[in-house]
Amino acid sequence: MICDIIGLSMGYFNAIIEQPKNVIFESQQNDEKLYFLLRRHPITNLGWVLSAIIFLLIPIIAMLLIESYFLDPFAFIPAKYQMVVILLWYLLTMLYTFESFIVWYFNVYIITDKRIIDVDFKGLWGKRISEALLNSVEDVTYETHKFWHILFDYGDIFMQTAAERTEFEFHSIPKPALVHDKLTDLVQLYKSKNGSNK
Repeated sequence: MICDIIGLSMGYFNAIIEQPKNVIFESQQNDEKLYFLLRRHPITNLGWVLSAIIFLLIPIIAMLLIESYFLDPFAFIPAKYQMVVILLWYLLTMLYTFESFIVWYFNVYIITDKRIIDVDFKGLWGKRISEALLNSVEDVTYETHKFWHILFDYGDIFMQTAAERTEFEFHSIPKPALVHDKLTDLVQLYKSKNGSNK
């Protein structure tokens, strides 16, 4: 996986981790310092969490209908296969829930003292990693334009770069103003130390 975590604590499930300890990533250089490990705000998980709860309740509701109203939603399935269908339903629900959590957990944005890294985890089947050096970052803006963004303090950061991928987008991250300020400071510091590629 992208991040090998040494030791587990609840802090690793946070959506924003400043200067994470005991976290490394695949292409990290020996002298590279991590400033932020970011994920989408936990409130963005509400959709799949509610869906999973509804999926878990559907067989229970179906059985209550059988008992209360003598309706049998499983009438078209032979009795000996009904338990198999219910178990298969719960297995698929758990798979959906697990994959949704994994996509949230491993879709990360990393800011170091040298570069920005965008890890797009594509379910259980693959990932795409994009990166740009800080001296290629030309413009950084952030946006909070919805009611939920303001209420829960999360938003999007957009970076224009001179790299092969010209635009980096960090979506639905917590405390976008804080991350924006730190990122622009790091870009200016990196450019003053190493020179710009312009």
